[in-house]
Amino acid sequence: MKSATASVARKLPAEERRAAIVKAVRQVFAEKGFDGTTTRELAVAAGVSEALLFKHFPNKEALYSAMQLACCNSNDDQIERLKALEPSASTLALLVHVFVSKVLAARAPDDERSIHCRLMLRSVLGAGEFARMFMQGLPTHLNRWMQACLEVAIADGDAHDGPIAPDLAAWFAHHLTMMISIYTLPAERVMDYGVPQPAIIEQVVWFALRGLGMKEEAIRRYYNPRALALLEG
Repeated sequence: MKSATASVARKLPAEERRAAIVKAVRQVFAEKGFDGTTTRELAVAAGVSEALLFKHFPNKEALYSAMQLACCNSNDDQIERLKALEPSASTLALLVHVFVSKVLAARAPDDERSIHCRLMLRSVLGAGEFARMFMQGLPTHLNRWMQACLEVAIADGDAHDGPIAPDLAAWFAHHLTMMISIYTLPAERVMDYGVPQPAIIEQVVWFALRGLGMKEEAIRRYYNPRALALLEG
């Protein structure tokens, strides 16, 4: 009697099967890296034979490239919807909160964001190809949107026109959040901040908005984490 996994794999159309394989192997690549992963391990993770794996991907390099491309082409629907809002200090506060909340949300080791974070770490420790590719996608669009909001906030008097260029300020806020996520990535965290996760998120948002140049009175006016938590719940 054939396994259910093999049956499902056999019935999938070619494109769906390729997509399923790409999705299934991400965690293996994230945990072991490209060089430390065997094609047998990849086939097991995908629930297919090595022969079927090679039917869709001629070698491990092709599968790894397809996995990278799939990760880099994924979008965040919630952040995309925020682009319908007019650039402003209010939109900036909301955008930073949504981004920080998503990146720092509690997650399991096999969660999509945990896997992606590990892939990024392995990339920057190596040649950095995947990390560079990914940063040119959603992070760059997010940076431009935050920059546009910050420029309007400065013009409206809600933010300081300081010495830090708006585009760099947006990148620094992004990188700060990503680095904190790395310290909290393992099940036993590298850094215990001593406060509940919602409090960490709120504190990071405040720190990021201040770093972006928003005035404290503007942050208090536009950033209400409790109200946002109710909406998210």
